[in-house]
Amino acid sequence: MAGKFFNQRVKGSSNNNMKAYMIVGGCILIIFVVVIIIVSVGGKGNDSPDAVIEVQDSISVEINGDLPDKTDFFSELQNVKEDDIDVDYSGVDLSKLGSYDVSITVNDHKYESTLNVVDVTEPELTTKDLTIAIGQTYDAEDFVDTCTDNSNEECIIEFYEEGRDEDGNLIDYSSYFAEGTYQIQIIASDSSENQTQPQKVTLTIGEGGTVVDPSTCRFGGSEYDSNTYILGINVTNNGCALDLNLYQDESTTKPAYDLAEKDTEKLQREVYNLGIDKEIERRLKRDIKPVLNTTGNGLVGYTIEMTLALRYSEGNEEIIAKYYLDTNGKRHFSINTYNLPE
Repeated sequence: MAGKFFNQRVKGSSNNNMKAYMIVGGCILIIFVVVIIIVSVGGKGNDSPDAVIEVQDSISVEINGDLPDKTDFFSELQNVKEDDIDVDYSGVDLSKLGSYDVSITVNDHKYESTLNVVDVTEPELTTKDLTIAIGQTYDAEDFVDTCTDNSNEECIIEFYEEGRDEDGNLIDYSSYFAEGTYQIQIIASDSSENQTQPQKVTLTIGEGGTVVDPSTCRFGGSEYDSNTYILGINVTNNGCALDLNLYQDESTTKPAYDLAEKDTEKLQREVYNLGIDKEIERRLKRDIKPVLNTTGNGLVGYTIEMTLALRYSEGNEEIIAKYYLDTNGKRHFSINTYNLPE
């Protein structure tokens, strides 16, 4: 009897242990599955557990160009699909220079950046040679065949002021009036100050003109009485005086009038700041006279004398400034009541 009872107790204990193992194992399995589900579901709300996103503060594109690729806005972008990136360009106008705010969305996360529309491209310029008759005028635009700019604005065409001749001297374009052939340098720029390289063209004055020999001065040299005159503008041709008949030619006088006009604008600003009663009339006289060489057979330039006076209600007049302008626009005063700058 005792042996039978003993065997029964051992068998019952084994069954209980087995059930306990099964229960524990089942619990572990359930916990493992739940953890996997939580991790899987939780990960769906993020861009990606390994995503790396760094947005640039700003990028630039050329005016009237194409919109940038949306990935260009990122300094670093890893483990993100391009299809998950959306860029809002609604406020951008590629035809106008400026900075525009751009909104970028990546998997429901929003970022901000700036798109700069810039112009750093020089105009496209093609030039041509020019032949004119003696006495005919010309300007920089006459040497242009075509000029276009990516901004769709008109090109700014100018003579290259730093241009030099074969001897290394600065080119004085205003002195090219006699019959002959001359080398001209033209540049084009835009409103953003992008500038082309100087392009060389040929100006021919008169039929079959030849290069002027500076050593041959048909109208004499450029010497003038420096004690009598302060030369406001020099119009000599490579050191040679010009034909006296050109002294009233519009192209010949233009540099002198341009210099006087520039000084007039400067003087207007200065007088405004002097605090002179606005009721007092101000009178400006510009006296531009030709200067001859020492032999009197050629034109070498012009003097520019500026006289500023105040006319009072009583009718009397007071000269408060009188001066000559030299070739650099510097003032040489004989009267300067209000201490205007030189």
